[in-house]
Amino acid sequence: MILHRLRDAGLAIASRAPVTPAVPRSFEILLLRPDHLGDLLFLTPALRRLRRALPEATITAVVGPWAAPVLAGNPDVDEVLTLPFPGFTRRPSSRLQPYQLLQQWAALIRERAPAAVVVLRDDHWWGALLAQRAGVPLRIGADHPAVTRYLTHTIPLPHPHWVQRNAAVLDATARILGGTPPDEPVTPVTAPLRPPAAASESAAVTLAGAGIAEPYLVVIPGAGARVKHWLPDRWATVATTLAREFGCMVVLTGSASEAPMIDQIRARIQAPAASLAGQTDLATLTAVLQGARLAVGVDCGPMHLAVAAGTPTVHLFGPSSAEQFGPWGDPARHRVVSAGMRCPRCGDLSPERPEGAGCMVAITADAVLAAAREVLADG
Repeated sequence: MILHRLRDAGLAIASRAPVTPAVPRSFEILLLRPDHLGDLLFLTPALRRLRRALPEATITAVVGPWAAPVLAGNPDVDEVLTLPFPGFTRRPSSRLQPYQLLQQWAALIRERAPAAVVVLRDDHWWGALLAQRAGVPLRIGADHPAVTRYLTHTIPLPHPHWVQRNAAVLDATARILGGTPPDEPVTPVTAPLRPPAAASESAAVTLAGAGIAEPYLVVIPGAGARVKHWLPDRWATVATTLAREFGCMVVLTGSASEAPMIDQIRARIQAPAASLAGQTDLATLTAVLQGARLAVGVDCGPMHLAVAAGTPTVHLFGPSSAEQFGPWGDPARHRVVSAGMRCPRCGDLSPERPEGAGCMVAITADAVLAAAREVLADG
């Protein structure tokens, strides 16, 4: 707490330090988004709107290396730069490293001299300070106390869901820069990377090597925050029951670090099942998901990739908010299952929080099965 107060005091001083404004050299818009897979997918509808509103602009996305593949080949982005944003690497760093990196990148951005920088995470003070220290004349972001002191334009976020919030910020950006955003509802999230033939072939080879044939369903039990995890026995019950009722094999996916947890679940499933943990890149995973009858999992990036890939989904929500992060697509094809509990630490996804949160334990296998049956019946 004391360190946070000292940091805040230092940032307040830094925000008042004089900076010589940089003169824009081009009509470039730098978009800063430090987050991971799901948050980048939530950005894609807003990117389409920005491109339509300002077709002559150069749109450059600055994202973490962990998220860059999401925007690879996206026609609404001209360039993708990777920046290992402090606090988002999911690895420890020194206390000085964030400020050293900020100084380096402020010089790089000043050299590029963009027309505007947009900070797309509402509380991302580091990104907002970076834009200010780079001397960018137009610095746009959410109306949030963590960033307002560094920005020239702050945008209210009247909607709860992050797809709508991203659209609100980028629509406002378009207006500030003289464009007219589309006068139509925000479109669904779609996978910007249509899996190339090589990815589809890779998915087919990977599935065949694991002994999986269509039809199959995908189970995604892991997330960046362990507090989102559900119980292995319940995953096994859901997977076994759905496999038997719908004549499906079961594919479990996740990162290499999640393989031990996934192996525990697979060992309990009483139906043909295989783990692809750590075996797929983003394009191959997209192809695997596109071939599935259903994806069921916790709130995580790969589940949002399943929505973007057009796969029916069932999402288990506990400590995170479905209003903010729920599936953005056809409600007939996507369901949220939640125990509806609230606690003082709702929204706290810190790595220190262990598995076994009450809001996740309270989700029953029967509730998940009921949602899955509804989606499969509608499909």
